[in-house]
Amino acid sequence: MAAFDDMLIEGKLTIYDKGFDEDTRSWGEYIARAGDTFSPRIPNLEPLRIECEHFIQCIRTAATPRSDGHRGLRVVRVLEQLPRSLER
Repeated sequence: MAAFDDMLIEGKLTIYDKGFDEDTRSWGEYIARAGDTFSPRIPNLEPLRIECEHFIQCIRTAATPRSDGHRGLRVVRVLEQLPRSLER
């Protein structure tokens, strides 16, 4: 399990080692387990500033942005399908 909170200064991402293990000595029962937690270092940078700097760099170098129009269209198509999928 993972939890992300961009508003935190430290510990923005916490990864929890949680899950279920099958008990091979029984009739296929699953046993819940909770293990370690891990919080990797994530720099405290402004996402909008990073996005704008990347956009300006792409203009200067004629590079294709990471989130170009084609990828944006794919995201919109997925989002349009979500309500239909939930109805089914």
